Amino acid sequence: METIRVLVADQDLVFQREVQDYLRLDPLFQCVGSLGDGRKILEKILKVKPHLLLLDVELPPEGGLPVLKQVRENWDAAQLSVIVISFVQNEAMLSRASRLGADYYLLRPFPLEILSARIKQLFGDAILAPSLSYSWQQVHKICIRYFDLLGVPPHYKGYRYLLEGVWLVCSHPEWLNSVTGKLYPEIGKRFNTSGAQVERAMRYALSVTWERGAIEHLYQVFPYESTESKGKPTNSVFIAKMADLVNLELSGP
Repeated sequence: METIRVLVADQDLVFQREVQDYLRLDPLFQCVGSLGDGRKILEKILKVKPHLLLLDVELPPEGGLPVLKQVRENWDAAQLSVIVISFVQNEAMLSRASRLGADYYLLRPFPLEILSARIKQLFGDAILAPSLSYSWQQVHKICIRYFDLLGVPPHYKGYRYLLEGVWLVCSHPEWLNSVTGKLYPEIGKRFNTSGAQVERAMRYALSVTWERGAIEHLYQVFPYESTESKGKPTNSVFIAKMADLVNLELSGP
């Protein structure tokens, strides 16, 4: 595969243009089209034959997840990868997207550099560029710097679990689609505890962070989640954001 053919399905025309303009800067990518109507997806895929579909969860007229279901009824993951994007994320939506066959998700807003890094991770050895591979020390060093900046309490068990969670997601980004079934149990094995204990300890550490942490930095790193109506991000959103920051820092020039 000399280039990755990308199809953008998003209701935001500005976002469509931004993605197309950005991907044109990298010879590994070829944007083969964009559309904002879920009813035209199957026809478009047949016509342009993409390797990757970037799919808006709010895509009109019925949303992106019914579209994902249709796509997976016609193409498996080996034929067409799908990254789901959304402004709102919760465990139920993420679990449903995973069951329907999403390869990964991104929580908006996100830098387009993160999109590029995630695509390259998904395709790995199938592309000419090397796949991303970071050491445990590299990931932890960056995470500790951000955790200190945000005010995550280092003496809580959840701090260590979150660090390990980011490292595992950097190595296995698809595990974000199954935090309960894969990520939490794997962290539990490494610390001789249960997945349920891992989940609770992470949640408690984040609750304390949002109560006592550096609120100005929390708003900078999590501008959409850190609101009175939204409260703190979920464990998976926090880990995904940290993994994206690690990818952005380590995959840069």
